[in-house]
Amino acid sequence: MTTKQFFTNKYTLSLLILLSCLATDIILHKGISRTILPSGFTEKRSPKNFSTCSSPLIIGQKHWLKAINSPELLNRIPADTKGIECDIYYDSSRNTCFVYHDSSAISTIQLTALLDIYRQRNLTASIWFDCKNLSEETEASMLQYMIGLRSTYHLQNKMIIESSAAQTLAGFCQAGFFTSYYTPFFNPYEISESKLVSYLDTIAFNTKKYRPSALSGYYFQYPVLKKYFPNLPLLTWTDNYQVSLVANVFDRSLENDPQVKIILSPFK
Repeated sequence: MTTKQFFTNKYTLSLLILLSCLATDIILHKGISRTILPSGFTEKRSPKNFSTCSSPLIIGQKHWLKAINSPELLNRIPADTKGIECDIYYDSSRNTCFVYHDSSAISTIQLTALLDIYRQRNLTASIWFDCKNLSEETEASMLQYMIGLRSTYHLQNKMIIESSAAQTLAGFCQAGFFTSYYTPFFNPYEISESKLVSYLDTIAFNTKKYRPSALSGYYFQYPVLKKYFPNLPLLTWTDNYQVSLVANVFDRSLENDPQVKIILSPFK
């Protein structure tokens, strides 16, 4: 077959088009692409098993809805939704939580307003609470507040308390809440080995001392968390990608990994 015949052959042309589309997909989604490929990361630290808070959680299914932070969104989600996530800020002066994601866009929506809709719609979804400002100073009062919500809205075994302040989670664990340590933000593919080791040491220290039920982190942290903390349940989040083979392969790997308990994605 001549060169001309090779490039004009319909099967060859179809293959080239497919390869070109795959290459474009990999480039456009390079952040996901590299998580699929095996990586050695660092040999200066080895995988370790840690004991965890054993509080139960009704999960239902892996895929939960991310950032359900308004009455409008909560009213739109399907009635059979198994799990949702919302972002909350605790106001100790008012002993209440407000629902919003960024401190630069403060909202006056109170968490009880959303939970009232949850009750009115007879929803049964479990709820992942991303506690944005939980601290040692507010831990005790917020714990009592969340215990009250759990009782009022019948959320026993349906609440995740997530915080980047690992030291605040021990009390919630003792009170029967499923807790998640929101690991420090880092991209293991873009930092030096010494910085990665430092992050691993921080996570290991906090996990050993405060015993969260799970670790939560960005999708690109999944491979490193899985490697170095192999017995800890993992919670993560991804974006919605349209017609992407790479994203589909990665999503399948998360779905098939028993260590990954919940995958958040935006509500369309």
